Amino acid sequence: MSAPKNIYLLKEYIKTLIATEIVFPGILPRQWGTAFSQSELNAIYFGLKFVVKKAHPLRDINMISAFEWVEESEPLGLHWFLSDYWRELVSILRLYPDWADSYLTSMN
Repeated sequence: MSAPKNIYLLKEYIKTLIATEIVFPGILPRQWGTAFSQSELNAIYFGLKFVVKKAHPLRDINMISAFEWVEESEPLGLHWFLSDYWRELVSILRLYPDWADSYLTSMN
């Protein structure tokens, strides 16, 4: 799975299961009854790990601290973290529209 796909999956997850308003134009919610696979949830976790690193260290301290308790293999913890902090994450995702280049650079 490519790195930009992780960010797309994160946006799709937020849109499908958490956000009730349009937060990412062009990102459609997943069809009802189509669950996220474990490999997709792992990809979302790694995309989220990248996004949280871009958070403001003082303003978003609570979110950063909460993410330290989220485990990759625990989808329920991931869901509750996203439920609590999705608005902050949407703000970060909107600040960096060129995630694909930035994400790929950080992996090298």
